[in-house]
Amino acid sequence: MAGANLNSGTSDVVGHRKVIERLWNALGEHRSHHAYLFEGPAGVGKRLVAERYAMAANCSGTGLPCGGCPSCVKIAQWNHPDVILLEAEKSSSSRTISVGQVREVIRKLGYHRFSAKRRVVIVDPAEALTPTAANALLKTLEEPPEGTGFILISHQSDLLLPTILSRCQRVLMAPVGIDDLATWLAQKGVEAPEQVAEFAGGCPGKALALSGGELAERMALRDVLLRLVNGSLEELFEWSKSLCRGDRQVWSRKVEKLLEVTEELLRDVVVLSQDRSKNVLHKDVIGALESWQVALIPFGVDRCYRAVADARTNMERNVSGRLVVEAIVSTIRSELAS
Repeated sequence: MAGANLNSGTSDVVGHRKVIERLWNALGEHRSHHAYLFEGPAGVGKRLVAERYAMAANCSGTGLPCGGCPSCVKIAQWNHPDVILLEAEKSSSSRTISVGQVREVIRKLGYHRFSAKRRVVIVDPAEALTPTAANALLKTLEEPPEGTGFILISHQSDLLLPTILSRCQRVLMAPVGIDDLATWLAQKGVEAPEQVAEFAGGCPGKALALSGGELAERMALRDVLLRLVNGSLEELFEWSKSLCRGDRQVWSRKVEKLLEVTEELLRDVVVLSQDRSKNVLHKDVIGALESWQVALIPFGVDRCYRAVADARTNMERNVSGRLVVEAIVSTIRSELAS
């Protein structure tokens, strides 16, 4: 495999050429690690590279991978019996990977491989493993059956147990260059590719989601937030009630987007304080950002960031969405007024 055309079968992967070259060469030289940890921001392409790695390890055609042989096709469709995806149960509100799921995977690994040259278990995201599930995986992760390898995917590797980290070879997948991502988006016909690439922070998956209408939704949330921090408490209460109505899984995604937009605004405030206005994301509301800068720099912005972190913790603990939204907006209101 070493020295082959790395674009074969990976042309839809934006960036990560050095990572792919290193992984593919290890496959070709039969020195792949038994457990990799792909770490980096959400949407950067970790799962896509993991899928292509499984294809490359089992490809029966020509290329890295060829994408057209029976093995590649089955893996691309996620129905290959020797490529196992371990992810949070969709029916679970907690979105965790349970010890029962881990034990079922370990049971399957006790069988002979069906047809694969190398069986691959992909855990996505690894931080969804409950502590009990993570501990149940440790022995198999350290000494998997012959011909079996693990790829753990993590958006927040600091949340993983040290015992998990110590058993993995860590592979950092950094954001793609903004110019490269914008070029790729333009080739796909995405409108305003430069703006989308900037808001996506160099993450192709996030960029595609934003190009599908999510950017407009986020801008609408931003405009509401900017209004609420200067409006009445009655308006805040009515809006939080409306936002968090109905199914929790639906409105919790809206709350997360609100938190992400809040982080973007706080980031812009810090950027402005460093005289780097050209790097501001929300350039169309620069006046509001300048007002925030006066009020929040230097200590208020840290307190607001902590409030966002607390909001996420409370969401994980199933605290009322209304309380979470009202708390974060009230914190910003208080800091702006102080």
